[in-house]
This record gives sequence, structure tokens and C-alpha cells, in this order.
Amino acid sequence: MPPQFLFVNKDAGSASLTRSNASEQSTINSHVQRGRKHNRSSPGRGRYNRRTRQSSAREKSDPSTDSSQPDLAITKPRSDFPVKKESSEERDATETLPLRPRAHSQRCRRGQSEKNQPKKTFRRGIDAARRYERFKDLTIEAKSVVLLNSAHSMNSPRDISQITSTSLDPFGQSVVKLDPQIAKLCRYFCEKFHPSVWSAESRTFPGGSYTYQNSAPAVIRRAMQDEVEMNAILACMAARIENVDLVPGQGTDKYMGNALTAVRRRFGSASKNQLLLIIFHLYAGEAYRQNYTAARIHMRAAKALFASWGGLHQVPDPCVKELFIIGDGHMAAVLLEPCDLPCEYDPGAYWTVTPPALQLAPQPDLSSIAPALQELVSKRYFPDELAQAIQETAECTWVLSCTAMGSTDATKNAARWLQWRNAAIRHRLLAKSFSNSCHEAVRVALLMWILTSMVLLGLRRLGYLIAPKLQAILKGQYGARHHWRGLPEVKFWVLSIGAMCSSVDGEEEKWFLGQLFETGLAEHVRQIRARNPNLPTIDVLKTFQERFFYHGPIQQQRLKRLADLLDYSLEHSPSQITPATAEGSQPLPRE
Repeated sequence: MPPQFLFVNKDAGSASLTRSNASEQSTINSHVQRGRKHNRSSPGRGRYNRRTRQSSAREKSDPSTDSSQPDLAITKPRSDFPVKKESSEERDATETLPLRPRAHSQRCRRGQSEKNQPKKTFRRGIDAARRYERFKDLTIEAKSVVLLNSAHSMNSPRDISQITSTSLDPFGQSVVKLDPQIAKLCRYFCEKFHPSVWSAESRTFPGGSYTYQNSAPAVIRRAMQDEVEMNAILACMAARIENVDLVPGQGTDKYMGNALTAVRRRFGSASKNQLLLIIFHLYAGEAYRQNYTAARIHMRAAKALFASWGGLHQVPDPCVKELFIIGDGHMAAVLLEPCDLPCEYDPGAYWTVTPPALQLAPQPDLSSIAPALQELVSKRYFPDELAQAIQETAECTWVLSCTAMGSTDATKNAARWLQWRNAAIRHRLLAKSFSNSCHEAVRVALLMWILTSMVLLGLRRLGYLIAPKLQAILKGQYGARHHWRGLPEVKFWVLSIGAMCSSVDGEEEKWFLGQLFETGLAEHVRQIRARNPNLPTIDVLKTFQERFFYHGPIQQQRLKRLADLLDYSLEHSPSQITPATAEGSQPLPRE
């Protein structure tokens, strides 16, 4: 069985380096003290006084004699820890060392006789060499093992890694007993979760840059010393892996139970800032597993903390405040309900708030983006709130598609603007509902497109949770078909968004595909391909989507699936192809 590793929660600034035995302690000390000035305990002690050193070590091992280092204990070295044997020359040199410094007169009398003697190696040099050999052996063995944190930090004095063949926690530092599953969840936090929620670019662009690489290990180090925070992080990570990555068996129920028990027992011991982060992890964990009742309870607790600071705008940590606003918006979108928290970050129009040096390009004519919808906006078909959301989404679409045109600084600025601009649009869309069934369906479809195209979690999670609600809205419209009169393209777009956001091979996907056939999209595709035999179905659908909203890097894969399903149905079920049957519908454009 290969040796296992631990992310040791100690560094050069720690009050006490470890609660391990003497041999392990010396290995850690020799690593973290490099580059740090050594402070002698008192100027009056002799440099080579072995009895003084032994007495000092005994004092440090007794907690009652030194309150400044309560968790430092020195015990007998373990027999299984590698210790280099002394050579005979080193042993002889050690035995001939004086027990204490000689008086000045003795040194003078013996000075001449010692001049011609060969230099002897001092014990301190031997100990240093011995510690170096032990640490070198550990480092060599560490190269073949994956660390809890990233491998590049292994040589850093801030992140010390140790090996043991029997335990992930050889120094007894973590408040939670570590095992391989917990180690995996901690690594997931550092490598997957933290980048996806703490960086505007990572949240907005797949593969976007991540500017908080050093923060995640720091959070884990702190959590290892706090039972409540550690259990909350584990519960959140397990819930995300099970419900977003769809990998079962992560122990979400167990970790969530441990976290809630720890919160009840130690609620008052955490600082307000730390407690708010704990509540966020519990809130997100419950939302991931669709336990929205429990998530709302955690949101009420967060609101109580916000009130104790004087309101949301007074929360001292802006990053944590942003996490709550974004998380609240995601859960409200899944429920199609107004947000609990206000969205304070609407930056305004891009070319108004962005300095010229950071603009991706001069302001273009945006009428070419979603022309079918913007034409209806110009005819005042949509209510003002929905028309405004369509025009602002067109602006976001241009910024999203042009991020590669600018410099690094311009791209970072665009990512930040895009994150909060589309969050504000979603916030306003969720605050409204319309009696007109067509307007309501367009509102939900626009919300789904924004989430899936501009939010990393939207494509993986949020879209297919909202699709059944869009299906329910459309099913309830059989008595109000006149709302769609003259708007077959708009209905096709709404149905196609539902189909592309549904779970693959799910009942909702099949229903949306059947509706697309019933309302005439398949006939439209057949007619165009009859005139252009070499034109693939996916290109026909892409041209159609560009009349509304389309972002290729995100939608391409699902659009291809929709095209394949249409091709299969056209080939095997031609009898299902019918003209548009929506009441009062008009023929589709030929091209």
C-alpha cells in the first residue's frame, strides 16, 4: 500500500509546530525554520550546554510550565520513524565534547595544546545533518504521491507535507478525523469548487482565469482547526459532487448531520465573519440537493447576521456577500420566485461605465443581435420590463462573444461587468410575472438562456431544473393559444430552449421535441433542406437560433443533439411532420 499524505496545518508563523514525537518534530522544524532567524531562549545560557537544552525540552513537554505552547509535546521517537545511525567518527566526536563551556583561564591553558589537534565536529552540526537526511528521504518518497493541496506547494514553507503509512493525520492536528474520502472532498474544494465560485471569470467563462489560488488552502488550514467550518465544507462538497457532478455515494447526509450537530453545539464560538461563511456552505449544500426548505432556514440566519452589521451593504467581507447574492439568485431562478436578497451590483450599460482603455471595442449597432426579438420590441409587442431585459441581454451577448478581442485587463473587466449585469437582469426577470402566456414563456426562456450561456453552473445544473417549470407553463396555455397568434418563430425558440435545457433522454426533452413537431419546426427544416440538399440540419437550426439568442461555445453541443433528434424523426416518422398548427399562425420564412 503506498504511503498517504496530509496537508499539515502548520507554518513558520505558528505558535506550536506539531504535537508529534521528537524525531518528527525535528524534521518539521528543520524545514519551516529555514530563512527564519533563530531566537535563543536567554542570552545567559551556554551555547553547548547539553543539560540546559535537555531541561528546556522537558519544560516544553510539560503544558503546566509553558502556557504559550499548550499543544507541543515531545515523546520518545517512534521505532518506525527513519533515523540515521551515527558513524563511529561522529560518536567519538560527540563523546569528546565538553559538557559546558570552559572558563577563560582553562581555555587559555589548553589553547596551545589544542592548536595542533584536528577540528572536531560539534553535536549541533551532526544533528543538523541527521535532520537533513531524514527530510531528504521524506521528500524523495513524496514525489510519487498526490498531495491534498497542489503539488507545486510541496517545497513551500507554508504548506508542509508529511508521509505516514497508517494515517492521514500523523500529527493529530485536524478536529475531524481524516480519511481518504475527507481528503478527496478537501481537494475538490481547492481544485473545483473554490475556483468556480470565487472568481468572476471562472463563474462566467468556462476555463476562465482564477485569481484566488492561494485562498483555498488557507481556508482548509483554518477549517482543520474548527469543527463547525470543516463539517460545513465537507457537507457542501459532498452535496455538490452528488447533485452537480452526479457522482453518488459521497456521504452528504452524514456530513450534513455532523455539520448541523456541530453548529448547535458551538454556534457561539465562531466569529461573525467565519460564521457567515459556515452558513453559506450549509445553504449551498442544501440548495444543491434541492432541500429548499432547509436552505431558506439558513438564509434567514444569514439575514440575521446581515442585520447585526446594519444591513447587507455593511457586511465587511465583500466576497462572502457576493456569494450569498449569487447563490440566492440561483435558487430563486430554480424556483421561479423573486430573490430574497437585493441585487446591489447592477453596473449599468457597458460603454457608459467602462473606461475607453478597457473597452473590448467601440460601441457597435446591436440591432443585429436577436433581430426577431428586437423587431417585436420596436413594435412594442412586449411590456416595458421584458423589452428592457431583451435589449440588455443583447448587450451582454455582444460582450460575451467579444471577450477574446481585448487585452487581459479588458477581459477581466468585461467578466466582472458581465457577471453582475446579467445577475441584475435575472433579478428583475424573477421579480416579474405576466398574465399573457406568451410573455410569461418568453420571460422564462430568456432567463434560462442567460443562465445556461453566462453562468457556469447554469448549463450543468440550473437549466434542467427549470425546464419542467417551462413545460408546465406551456401545458397550461391550451386555452390561450391566441396569445401566440402570428408568432410561430417565437414559440419555436421557446420550445427549443426547453429541449436543449432538459435532461438528456428525459421526459421533458421528449415532450419539447414532440411540441416542435406539432407546431411545424420539422416541416420548416424539411422545406429548407429540400431546396439545399447539402445544408445540414444543424446549420438550419443555428441560423434560426441566431435570429434570437445564440452563443456557440455553450449551445453547440445541445443544438447538435437537437438536430440529430430531428433528423432521426424525419427519417423514421415522416407521418409526424405537419404544418404549423398554432391558431392563427403564419408561414415561416423560407430562408
